[in-house]
Amino acid sequence: MIKKIILFLAIFVIASSYQNVYADNDPQCPADDTGCLEKAISFFTTKVNDLETSKNTLSNQIKLLDSQISLTILKIDQTKASIKILESEISTLSTKIDQLNVYLDQLSAAYISQVNQNYRLEKRVPAFAYLIASNFNNYWNQQKYVTAIQKNSQDNLLAMETSRTTYDIQKSEKTKKQQDLQDLQKQLATQQTSLDKQKTAKNNLLAETQNNEKIYQQKLQDALAQLNALRNFSKIGGSICLSSSPGSGSDGNFFSQRDPSWCRQNIGLSKDVIGEVGCYISSLSMVYKKLGVSITPSTYASNPSNFYSTTAYMNNPTPPSGYTYKQVSYSTNTIDSELDKGRYVIAQISMKNISGMHFIVIISGANGSYKIHDPWYGPDQNFSDHYIASSVMSLRLITK
Repeated sequence: MIKKIILFLAIFVIASSYQNVYADNDPQCPADDTGCLEKAISFFTTKVNDLETSKNTLSNQIKLLDSQISLTILKIDQTKASIKILESEISTLSTKIDQLNVYLDQLSAAYISQVNQNYRLEKRVPAFAYLIASNFNNYWNQQKYVTAIQKNSQDNLLAMETSRTTYDIQKSEKTKKQQDLQDLQKQLATQQTSLDKQKTAKNNLLAETQNNEKIYQQKLQDALAQLNALRNFSKIGGSICLSSSPGSGSDGNFFSQRDPSWCRQNIGLSKDVIGEVGCYISSLSMVYKKLGVSITPSTYASNPSNFYSTTAYMNNPTPPSGYTYKQVSYSTNTIDSELDKGRYVIAQISMKNISGMHFIVIISGANGSYKIHDPWYGPDQNFSDHYIASSVMSLRLITK
């Protein structure tokens, strides 16, 4: 009986050790333990990479979003720890600089006093005084005293120069650390914003799928189909990214998906970039700008809550206050009515010959003859130079 108990305990210990080594337990770190935070960040970075290449299920997507959220929280803790260290170092430097200021003032006062004393002694004892025998001993003693004061003055001057150099170094170091602190504070604000957006993206995914795998897979297939069509359009020829910004067009509202400022930027939490599949993002940004809302394709792409799960597929946009979003069939009457009211119209174009799809913005014209801002081809294009009316799949309106 005793042997059985011992054997059971041995198996339990071995199993527990195996669990500790191989279990997928997330590491926990004190917020100020920088060494632990670095290891935890490395752990979650690897975990995120592994989940990104694993089977695309709702469960794995939730795990991926959770891991990205955890990774961002750890980076926030790391940034806060760095800020705390910098603030302490800046405080120490401030104290040292204040002390050096006082020390320099004391040295300067002592040096001035010594120079004055030396000057008075030299005036009191002429250089030829040693010729008079009776004054020789007195002169000699005075000279030794003057020499000592001069030596002290030289030492004092050297100490002042050394202190001044140290003071300048400390001030320069403090200035640099203060700049580093400002950069970290901006980084922290960005990280906290990213965290909020990642949490929103997770909540949106759960709400959209109702935590149902079948719904998730259906919406995922729709998203991938549209993204593949957008990728096909971007393969029509030429480099994805332009060498320079094409400008903002005749009305100042144009954005190019190929603008080098954001062409290679990832969209949301996906691996897709704006230059490849960002025509709708760019089109929507133009429409918003026309309505007085300042947003760029880069800003839109940086918010993962704007997209479905971890793809670059856009969720329906949240329009500015007072406006609604609509998807409607192609109609020149609809387009002309929106243009008359000073609003742009987004057109979804089907490229039958290459199984591709694209989004453009209609900015002016009437009765089927329109000027467009094309995120790919550029601002102020003629619609008829690139597309035909029958290729318009739908219109996307931000309207009243």
